[in-house]
Amino acid sequence: MRRTPKALVVFVLGLLVLVASWSAPQAAVADTSDRVDSWRIDYTVDPDGLLHVSETLVWRFGSGSGRHGIERDLLVREPWGEDGKQDVVYEISDIAVSSPDASARFTTRTSGEREGERTRHLVVTIGDRAKRITSATATYTISYTVAGALRTSGDYDELYWDALGPDTPPVNDLRVNVDVPGGAQQVVCFAGPIGSADACDAATISNGTARFTHRAKASGENLTIGVMIAPGRVSDNQPHLEKAAVSTATRTGWQMALAGTLSSVLGALGVYGFARKRRDERFTGAAPGAIPEAPERAATEKLSRRARSAVIPVQFAPPQMPVAMAGLLIDGRVGARETTATIVDLAVRGVLQLRSDDGIRARLVNPGLLREDYERQLVADVFGTAAQTTDPRWVFEKRLDESGQLEAANKRLSLSVAGRARTLGLLKHAGVVGETGRTDIAIAAAVMVCVMCLQWILGVALFQGMNVLTVLPGLRYPFLVGSAVVPLAVVYLIGRKVVSRRGQRTALGSALTDQAEGFREYLGTAEADQIRFEEGQDIFGQYLPWAIVFDLTDRWAQICERLVDTGRIAPAVPSWYYGNPAGFSRTTFARSVGRVNRTGYTRSGTGYGSGRGGGTSRGSSFRGGGRAGRGGGGGGARGW
Repeated sequence: MRRTPKALVVFVLGLLVLVASWSAPQAAVADTSDRVDSWRIDYTVDPDGLLHVSETLVWRFGSGSGRHGIERDLLVREPWGEDGKQDVVYEISDIAVSSPDASARFTTRTSGEREGERTRHLVVTIGDRAKRITSATATYTISYTVAGALRTSGDYDELYWDALGPDTPPVNDLRVNVDVPGGAQQVVCFAGPIGSADACDAATISNGTARFTHRAKASGENLTIGVMIAPGRVSDNQPHLEKAAVSTATRTGWQMALAGTLSSVLGALGVYGFARKRRDERFTGAAPGAIPEAPERAATEKLSRRARSAVIPVQFAPPQMPVAMAGLLIDGRVGARETTATIVDLAVRGVLQLRSDDGIRARLVNPGLLREDYERQLVADVFGTAAQTTDPRWVFEKRLDESGQLEAANKRLSLSVAGRARTLGLLKHAGVVGETGRTDIAIAAAVMVCVMCLQWILGVALFQGMNVLTVLPGLRYPFLVGSAVVPLAVVYLIGRKVVSRRGQRTALGSALTDQAEGFREYLGTAEADQIRFEEGQDIFGQYLPWAIVFDLTDRWAQICERLVDTGRIAPAVPSWYYGNPAGFSRTTFARSVGRVNRTGYTRSGTGYGSGRGGGTSRGSSFRGGGRAGRGGGGGGARGW
């Protein structure tokens, strides 16, 4: 009895694979005996950001060719970034073709446009259907203009471009020249399959012109170039982005997914009932942020929707808890801001000193002032275990804004602070809390959407292979039953699992969260003349860790600068700052802190792009981010 469901599942999955293979459109490919003797590409970027292209290639047709010409694919649209929400569009114009020994007539069409595909190519078909090529080779020169080819990385612009994609026959003697306004500043070149970091044969700069050569590109490989341009030289230095296209197959998949909507809703209702038991707690009858004298004996209740919408009173001082703990209670995470805030807090307390005049750096001055075990672990992760010594002969200094410098420290701090919160009775369960964590309907709906996406994939496959259902009508009823039963089980089981991983605050944790939210309201709305503090108090340093956690760093620095201007704060450099006092600025220091949050916790990212094979385009070819096939452009070629 147990074998029947498994056999049915295997049969259905196997059938879907066959359906997909039968229905998937087959891309045209070049004759395997074709080759390209030479391919020269000249790129010129003008001050308006337009990319002018001229390609000259000598195509060697296979034996007994009898064909009419070639096709050149030019990428005009592809997914952009990792979130899948945008496509980058390359606008191609001014196409011209010439040939000394073959027909230069050409037509164009856009592949994938009618189907609504996200990756699209402008296919330039060169040749005359009424004429056949009898010679072994034919030379073609193709010129065109591309808008939207450039991208910027902040302090420089660049052309990060797939000169040729993987869908070409083998190419010998490949040469690429690039002229850009102001001359090429740096160059980089990659050759190989998509994602390869292997360099091409040569990448040089001669009299401001970037020159790339590669003696042999195999079919299936890319040639990707990167040319750095000085900032301010081109006006249109941004990719042209549009909302992601929705294909006909996607719309059809959603239509077929409606068959399981009712069962998905029923499963979501079951998840909602379970999620009600995992709501945060609060002290019965207490105002937001109020803590009874004996909290361990006070009555508690589940946090109702009315209680969640209650107005939290403004707090004029930070709550009595570590700043990283506050960040954890607010959203259930200890991320980059919490770790940076803890480091700044240690500086204000005299454990560290900071400077920002040469990158942001920290030095350990008094580890004896550390209070919590997780603070000691953080210091050990940043400075090394030997830094725990109090021997004044040793000075430990680290630069904090280097790529990935604090990544491991942040992960360990996250685990340690969560464990400490449970020990103190602030969390019953560690995990995501706050608006996202406590919206039970949203959790159930998210799980339902995931199942609907799976149903969409299934629906697309069945739509493409509808002829199989015609041949085997017996599959119809098992599929309909499965579309009702499977979503119900999957939504409930997965949704219950997701809810089980949610964070849950205790009543004490909820009260402290309200206090932190009230203080965030104070820092986020108070003007300089409304800030309360005692004379001589380092108000900038004491509240800066909280501003970092609340993502109000720049605002707090500007307020303190106004306090200095009005004479309420002395212009003296804080004692925890050991850089050049003449160059100290609270706003500059705040920007340095922001740079740590952006770079100190992740390794250098890579861009994603595609040849004709598809993918995403993003990132820079420099700073370790370049890879073959991950720039813009690309595309293949074949004979016809």
